[in-house]
Amino acid sequence: MDMPEDQYALYAEFGITAEKAQVLETEAGNVALSYVTLFVNTDEITPELTEIFRSVNDDVNRKTLGALLKHLKTRLNFDDSITNVIDEALKQRNYLTHHFFRTHNFALFSEDGRKLMLAELKEIQPILDKAHTTLHLICQILEQIAGREGLSNEQALHFQNSGKKVNI
Repeated sequence: MDMPEDQYALYAEFGITAEKAQVLETEAGNVALSYVTLFVNTDEITPELTEIFRSVNDDVNRKTLGALLKHLKTRLNFDDSITNVIDEALKQRNYLTHHFFRTHNFALFSEDGRKLMLAELKEIQPILDKAHTTLHLICQILEQIAGREGLSNEQALHFQNSGKKVNI
């Protein structure tokens, strides 16, 4: 199917924004898992603890982003500014996932409409990025408190360069 170049660009930008929303969701899960394992000595994990952590991980992966963030906010005492950043990102993520194209219905079929849609996606991205950075820093702080190091830059670079799918 042929489509205007700007429509293709719009779909690409939507994909970029959706990826940012998924990364945000992953980071929220990382915070939850870092909190749960805060005082666990990783050198002394028994098979029973392994099963418990596997169950917790499965539970985190089943939760929606909204449910996961709500759970985190009941466990961690976030400052209002952090809560506002997270809540706004959740609102934008839900809009993007459930309402973006429906809201713009006929706009997709005109150049001016697509320009507006593209601009809106570019406004959503920094909101998601800010929440991701906030959650990432919280995760790093929890890991530091636990005396653990997260994924090193070298390890991350190795995964990036390998270009393989990594189950996380």
